[in-house]
Amino acid sequence: MRAFGLTITIVAVLVSLAGMAHAAEVRVLSVGAVQNAVKSLAADFAKESGHQVIFTTGSPAIVMQKIKDGETHDAVIVSEPAMDQLDKDGIVNPESRVRLAVTGLGVAVREGAPVPNLSTPDAFKEALLDAKSIVYGDPTLPNQSGEKAEKILAKAGLLDALKPKLKIVPGQAVSQEMIAKGEVEMGLYNLSEIPEGKGLQLAGAVPPQLQINTAYEGALMSDGSVPEAARAFIRFMAEPDARGRWVAAKLEPLADH
Repeated sequence: MRAFGLTITIVAVLVSLAGMAHAAEVRVLSVGAVQNAVKSLAADFAKESGHQVIFTTGSPAIVMQKIKDGETHDAVIVSEPAMDQLDKDGIVNPESRVRLAVTGLGVAVREGAPVPNLSTPDAFKEALLDAKSIVYGDPTLPNQSGEKAEKILAKAGLLDALKPKLKIVPGQAVSQEMIAKGEVEMGLYNLSEIPEGKGLQLAGAVPPQLQINTAYEGALMSDGSVPEAARAFIRFMAEPDARGRWVAAKLEPLADH
């Protein structure tokens, strides 16, 4: 019996070592808007597969610059328009593209401050007109929240009326700190990028009639070294069981998964 038990132990160790030998490090380049969800999902994926996911995150502009500079990664997660461009340039594997989740724009205010009513387009307009100051990112940078914010203000017919109180601050962390300190009353950001509990609170989403959503995709990069593990992670993020992670991060999983 003792010999039998020892044999079982040795077999278990060998199986474990074999699994470790096939474990991979999946290098993922991702925009920051989805990082809370995908990092949680990466931890789940590691437990199930043994593969480790190594993230490099940044703004859309930084992510695209890293690709332009020739950085090598196994997978990339960006907005659909950005992915279309990467597809066109031959940087991603077209058949590997998977639609993951979508997020809209929300309004952030200082933690503990009165929360404005944003429930209807008219209420949203009134709240912004009443605000002493409003901040958002650089609207000239494509696929970023500042671009969406300015389009929403124009769609609402508010852009000209609000110009005297608008502050354009490219650094999101800097602008959110301004709100937390009370230097700016209100900010417009992707819902998934409003870090509640750090001096900010989410006042609410832009009403659906004025909302502009951004959808995000994952895909294999053409020069990646572990395509099968990277493909498995992309598919893992799109499984029905991943829904809770996306929702918790203020993103809505897309209907096709």
